[in-house]
Amino acid sequence: MPPKPGDILEVGIDRLAYGGQGVARVDDFVLFVRGALPGERARVRVTRRKRSFAEARVVELLQPSSLRIAPECTRADECGGCEWQTLRYEAQLGFKQEQVVESLAHIGGLHSDTPEGYVLEPILRMTDPWRYRNKMEFSFAEENGRLLVGLHKRGSWREVVETDECRLATPQIEAARAAVADACRGLALTAYDREARDSPGSDRHDGPLGPGEDRGLLRHLVVRHGSASGDVVAHLFVARRFPEEAKLAARVQAGGTVTSLAVTVNETPADAAVGGPPRMLFGPPSFRETLAGVPLRVPLNAFLQTNSAMCGELYQTALRFADVRATDHVFDLYCGLGSLSLLLAAQAAAVDAVEVQPEAIAAAEVNARLNGVSNVRFHVGDVRKVLKDPPAPGRADVVVVDPPRAGLSRKALARAAALGARRFVYISCNPTTLAGNAAELSELGYRLTRVRPVDMFPHTHHIEAVALFERRPAAGAAQPPFG
Repeated sequence: MPPKPGDILEVGIDRLAYGGQGVARVDDFVLFVRGALPGERARVRVTRRKRSFAEARVVELLQPSSLRIAPECTRADECGGCEWQTLRYEAQLGFKQEQVVESLAHIGGLHSDTPEGYVLEPILRMTDPWRYRNKMEFSFAEENGRLLVGLHKRGSWREVVETDECRLATPQIEAARAAVADACRGLALTAYDREARDSPGSDRHDGPLGPGEDRGLLRHLVVRHGSASGDVVAHLFVARRFPEEAKLAARVQAGGTVTSLAVTVNETPADAAVGGPPRMLFGPPSFRETLAGVPLRVPLNAFLQTNSAMCGELYQTALRFADVRATDHVFDLYCGLGSLSLLLAAQAAAVDAVEVQPEAIAAAEVNARLNGVSNVRFHVGDVRKVLKDPPAPGRADVVVVDPPRAGLSRKALARAAALGARRFVYISCNPTTLAGNAAELSELGYRLTRVRPVDMFPHTHHIEAVALFERRPAAGAAQPPFG
């Protein structure tokens, strides 16, 4: 019989699955074990069962892996932020590269060891894989009457672990978190109590708070750090406006660790840093950062790669794969703030860049002016819809895409391929959707020729990769060599 929730089993771990969990088998039934490493034997408790697999947690480690090390963080066992701290960094890199290769093989049917196969370049690693995050999202909670500002406990969306020193965040982010936490405690501001709001005895489950109803105030704190500029933006997400805003701003500003402080009201039940437009309590509504040598102004809510140092490596790999010529017309799809668009524009005759978020395009246009770039046209809209009637001339020599985790829809991918580019560069944050899109691109006349994984998120299971697809030549035409 397949295991059921609550069962205690002794299992051996064979490998790591994409997502970072250890894989064990009970007869022919697959068990995903959180916190286990290949080569280990452990007693585990089954927590959930589906039709074809179950999930479990380690109860007792009977035989540790030779790859296991002591974590740097004292709260690593509780915090859900970086589950691979117990795995040697060299092993992390090996597993990540393996998972890109396995995804391409099993999902995309694409292999590196065949005559038509792709060249696999070794994963790009960080020299120092700590203190790399330029953005952290913290949650508020209370414990024994004390306000906590930390990260969610592993496996829980309600409990919060307050780390004294997160090893992934920059020291400037940690200093800002401490300054905001101290200021909030000094003003006796309370954490938002979602559990009370959503409990069966509560008559309110969504919408704004009613008169006289108090479920607390503080929901989330997002801190962003421009490593090139030193700018530090603290962004509070709260249940409602509050009279202590000016006092809070004065206390935080006096600490000297924060250059901008903003407040956003989130009246929804969503446990996320979302809401209306930010209200600035002091400082500008953006921070300055430099990626791959390009200075940028980044609005508070704009997407930016969270590892500035490795983002430069990622972009340089994409540019090398793109091999842009001075006469080329380039399409940059899912362009965000335009950081990569501006690098492409320095090599191309013209760039058309597309992004669905109007705020991101407005910021991209500011960044183009800031860098004196005039040969980029930015377009607001969904990629699929924009490419239905593409901007003139409607053809491309090179296409670069950096889609969200879900990848490109079939129609968006078909329309991007119809631009006829000789090279199609795909920046991926999810090897499984990269593999699916790679198989579709093969059907659309492109061959995967080169892949390079990039370790943007050390000590987590997340993987970035850059892939190069080249249009198959017409019968009898010579294929140019990789440049």
